[in-house]
Amino acid sequence: MFPTILLILYGLLLLAIATASLKYADSIDNFLVAGRSQRKLLVVASMLASTIGGGLTIGTVNRAYNIGFPAFWFVAAGAIAHFLQGALLSRKVRETEAVTLPDLAEKLVGPSLRTLTSLIVLVTWTGIATAQFVAAAKVISGITGLGHQGAVAAAAAFLVVYTLIGGQKSVLRTDLFQFGFLATALLASLAWLFLGSPPAAGSVQVELFNAKFGFLDLLYYVIVLGGSYFICPMMFSRILSADTPANARKSSFMSGFGMLAFALVVTFIGLWSRASIRDLGGLDPLNFIAHRSLPGVLGTLLIFGLLAAILSTGDTVLLTAAGVMEHDILKRKTVAGVRLWTVVVGAVGAVIALYQTDIIGILIKTYNGYTAGIVPALFVAIVMSGKRKLNPGLTFAAVAAGYALGLSGSFMKEGSAAAKLLPMTGLAASAVLSLIAAYLPKKTAA
Repeated sequence: MFPTILLILYGLLLLAIATASLKYADSIDNFLVAGRSQRKLLVVASMLASTIGGGLTIGTVNRAYNIGFPAFWFVAAGAIAHFLQGALLSRKVRETEAVTLPDLAEKLVGPSLRTLTSLIVLVTWTGIATAQFVAAAKVISGITGLGHQGAVAAAAAFLVVYTLIGGQKSVLRTDLFQFGFLATALLASLAWLFLGSPPAAGSVQVELFNAKFGFLDLLYYVIVLGGSYFICPMMFSRILSADTPANARKSSFMSGFGMLAFALVVTFIGLWSRASIRDLGGLDPLNFIAHRSLPGVLGTLLIFGLLAAILSTGDTVLLTAAGVMEHDILKRKTVAGVRLWTVVVGAVGAVIALYQTDIIGILIKTYNGYTAGIVPALFVAIVMSGKRKLNPGLTFAAVAAGYALGLSGSFMKEGSAAAKLLPMTGLAASAVLSLIAAYLPKKTAA
């Protein structure tokens, strides 16, 4: 009963913060990019909190339990992407004064790419919202005893209401608090597990490759999954909310270091569970640890830290998808419209989540098409900005071809060579066509 009361109080606290930010939601710029006035600390914390959601936390521990240390690359790929983002993109992206990723695509290439990018982002981020609802449901079920479907409904309803009240300003404010909460919970749990109940000597092995994870898997993680962080509408919304281009660049680097540390922490928690737990009793390893391996107070702290991570990603995902629908597909600029589409995206994601439980599987299938199509084309466009403008028609074809190949990988058997090679082939196709588009004679914008 006590954890349920804490859950209610926690929810009320977040709603209070959102309500306090209501006064800033007076324009779509304020609602989506927080007035472009946020300082480095808030931007970094929000980048980390928005990136490290249920998929990376619960999912990575589960992967480490199953495949060992190579699960590290699922998060480390994102860290590498953030370092590259800081080195190559962040300053230029902030200087565009764009509002969304599709808006950036139009500024750099043309209207046709804005439309295609918008549709891909909307579909992809609805899938990511689904993964966050599934992750939140796992935590809420553990706290309240609700079944999967009831917990999904509760998680989705809360996230939608919280997001549509305060917009990006409330998200940034709560992300700092929630990331601190998660970091404290994970570090304390790691220390307790390895110092208070250390695994048997030699049972924890650090190996970059093993029988369940080979070089092709590494390429897939770093290129395809990492690409989804390198050029990401959520990360770009943070970059665009920074007060200066210089701070946007620094924020990407700092976020990369934070993700690298997080990758090690969650992987070693997974390795502890792999070495110490034989029967999970139907739970995922991290929820098992929280409920059965840690003392009561620390277990509760970890549960709420997990929930904080999930909510921090979920609110940003909903806002990203809804903002793209209102600003880029319908080409309107009303806060009321963004709020309406937040409800719609949340409802669609919740319906899918009612019948899904595999967080990592959802995320991988969601990222394949997006990364293969959009990332290479926009990377070329951003790097070439101010030097060359890409041919709009050929760039459109690059994104479409890459997306089709990447998405086809999602329909292959998970873990198969085809499931990894098709998205990477899509990336290559999109990159080659985009480079050709950069050196073709200029044509009238599509």
